[in-house]
Amino acid sequence: MRPIRSLLIFLCAAPCAAPLSAQSALIADASVRATPGGNVVAVLKEGTTVTTGTARNGHVYVTFTGWMDGSNLGPARDSFPAQLTGKIAMRLRSAPSMRGVILGEVRPLAGIFTSGKQGSWVNVRRSGWVDAKTLPASATSKAAATPARAPAKAETPATKPVATKPAPPANTKAAPPAARNTPAKREPEPKVEETPVADSAPLIELLPEGTLRVARTTIGRNAPNGLAVGQIGAGSYVVPLARSRGWVRVRSEVWVPERDVVPADATYGAALSAADLRADPEGTRGRTVRWEVQVLALQYADPLRRDLAKDEPYFLAKGPGAEDQLLYLAIPPSLLAEARSTQALTRLLVTARVRTGRSQPVGIPILDVLSFAKQ
Repeated sequence: MRPIRSLLIFLCAAPCAAPLSAQSALIADASVRATPGGNVVAVLKEGTTVTTGTARNGHVYVTFTGWMDGSNLGPARDSFPAQLTGKIAMRLRSAPSMRGVILGEVRPLAGIFTSGKQGSWVNVRRSGWVDAKTLPASATSKAAATPARAPAKAETPATKPVATKPAPPANTKAAPPAARNTPAKREPEPKVEETPVADSAPLIELLPEGTLRVARTTIGRNAPNGLAVGQIGAGSYVVPLARSRGWVRVRSEVWVPERDVVPADATYGAALSAADLRADPEGTRGRTVRWEVQVLALQYADPLRRDLAKDEPYFLAKGPGAEDQLLYLAIPPSLLAEARSTQALTRLLVTARVRTGRSQPVGIPILDVLSFAKQ
């Protein structure tokens, strides 16, 4: 029975790992944030139906779907296959038509997943955190209870050996060590299986349906029986892309230091200079660059800088490289704490997207920072 049991555990890994979720209608307008209390990526109207997940610090993780005009969708952003381009929010509708009920709006530059297309309309999906007060009490209570289920299972195997400990000493002195050694080997197993599930629950909801969990540490190869390219640890989540002769081609979301990678695509824009941006402000808009710059100060925009929002934080920097050009590097809320700890004259390796190559009124390029690392 042991091989059959192992097979069942592996087949259940992805669907069984995700916390129980339920459909629930919002009882108030809700701001959907990338992290609890973080940057707003969408605003949903009262009555919109969402799928609820885990709860944390007065926030509930939800997933919403709807239809958007596909002409406003741009290339991949971070781990998302698409993003909303432009400077204005776009309406999310219940059907692929202007007659569809308005469910809310998605903010500019928000990353999204797509799952279908009808004419010029695209079906989109996004997950994020909303204030628990915008959901019915029944939905928030279920979400709050979900994370507690995984640790409860992890404790069950540990309680069994505890119950058997008092009995063996009554027989012989040699029996207790044998009884203690046997369960000691079993205790780490449930913890290894359960811990990634509880910590990574939101990740499952962000990934497409069919996500798999790696049951045991395995080697990733560039082709079936090909060269080894890396190792994927047990408990990692992967998305199947193709299958061939007992092999599965998968995609895995991982994090690596910014300084350890370089652009693989020559059109990435890493070779663009600040002068290129000023010379062709429209043609370079939206391009992504990877520059080494020197920070002069962290500042907050005043009304005179019309291409920056009022009080928007930005690095006043010089670069890139040896260029003696002033730059405005807009800082997103997720990086603001790290930006505040960055001292003047620090050299940074910055990955950023061009907002405008020649801002008003002084013509300084403005870039939206995606990430940065100290040199």
